[in-house]
Amino acid sequence: MSKERLPRDLGEMLVKADSGLTKQVDITKVGRGAFNTKGASWLNSVVREFITGEYHPRKNAVDPFAGQGDMLILCESEFGMETSGFDIQDDLGWEVNDSLESIPRSVGAICITNPPYLAKYSAKRKSMWPMVGHYYEGSGRSDLYEIALDRCLESFDHIVAIIPETFLHSKYPKERCQRIVILEENPFEDTTFPVCVTCWVPEIGQDPTIYVADKKIMQFSKMIEIKGDVTRSNRIVFNDPDGNVGLKAVDGTRPDDRIRFIPGDEFDYPRSSIKESSRLMTYLDIPELDSRMKISKFCGRANEILESYRDRSEDIILSGFKGNNKEGRRRRRLDYRLGRKVILEALGVSVQTTLDLE
Repeated sequence: MSKERLPRDLGEMLVKADSGLTKQVDITKVGRGAFNTKGASWLNSVVREFITGEYHPRKNAVDPFAGQGDMLILCESEFGMETSGFDIQDDLGWEVNDSLESIPRSVGAICITNPPYLAKYSAKRKSMWPMVGHYYEGSGRSDLYEIALDRCLESFDHIVAIIPETFLHSKYPKERCQRIVILEENPFEDTTFPVCVTCWVPEIGQDPTIYVADKKIMQFSKMIEIKGDVTRSNRIVFNDPDGNVGLKAVDGTRPDDRIRFIPGDEFDYPRSSIKESSRLMTYLDIPELDSRMKISKFCGRANEILESYRDRSEDIILSGFKGNNKEGRRRRRLDYRLGRKVILEALGVSVQTTLDLE
């Protein structure tokens, strides 16, 4: 039996499959989502307007995943709300309840919460499945926060929830989501995980307005239109160690170290490190680029197209990546689906819903 298939203890995360290297994760933090919301950055003007405007007639806030109660404390001081909460842990002073299973309905209350996050694949990789696996079974969801949202939407008409920024690009239904606020200022004390604040109403048919902090960017439908729908193309091979084009698919911490396409012989990432699962640094094989000049021109054009997308969308069409750069802006990652669209446009292919360069 290979090392990666050996049974592991609860919370023993596999770091390197080929060597069987593991490390222990904090079971409570990972399995219960116990990352406390100490900062007040989540309650910006956009979220405040939602609470006072959409929910103003009622004055009761409930957190189904209360933890240390930081969000409720802020609601008390800012809005004079009566507050209550639930938590699965029995030593936090709240009514004990497993809110991933069900949430007691509080008529007329607004839900203010920071639910647990844990992707299904991470639960398995971090050996947390014995603790949380039963939540996923039959749910059709891929992350604990999605299951938490399901429970909240069943029990509350109005919801404010801090969830992973990946929600923006997920398939999770957004028909009741009125606004999505991307936070670049970290609201947590012990993680730099990219998050957004989502605001939900009882009426279906919403087209969420997307903000970065207090700045309105665009409607969700517009972002989807810009991203378009590009199928696979045999003109491009991703993750080819012998590829002629390098792709740095994630921003660095320096503001000028951005996602970009680079001629393969100028890219200093080790070709031996490329795997089928590589997502941040890779090499592409584009056979029709059969000269150094063609490769160089292609990279320049692809980078120009990518920067145009970034500028016009304020980066929101790119996935958030952990931490900010040294100017406090969210680092971003280019997923290969959007990357494929940029590549085809740079090759002169007409692709659905492209943006003309100015």
